[in-house]
Amino acid sequence: MDVTPDQLRAARALLRLQQSDLARRARVSAVTIRRLEAPGDHAVASPQTLNSVRAALEEAGAEFIQDGVRRRVALAHDAAARFEDLRAISVRSAARLEGQETLTDRDLYDEDGLPG
Repeated sequence: MDVTPDQLRAARALLRLQQSDLARRARVSAVTIRRLEAPGDHAVASPQTLNSVRAALEEAGAEFIQDGVRRRVALAHDAAARFEDLRAISVRSAARLEGQETLTDRDLYDEDGLPG
């Protein structure tokens, strides 16, 4: 299924992505995104470019359907993978802080109990 400029704009809006963010994710220029989203038939891009933009939107959670777009339903394994990613981040953070002094109330507040 070919993706229309309207679908690209809608997917980006649904995901709350700026053109520059989508361009970075798809590894294309922001001008290319602007051109692909422009109304009319004049937006010509290589199939590789269009596939890259579409893949970036799908990876971010968009699902292209006939004449539209919707947010992809998160699958259970996506939630498990996300949990594992967050767990790995917390383990790395804990390892970085190991051996450092912990902050106390005295470090954060003055003698009147106000932020220092």
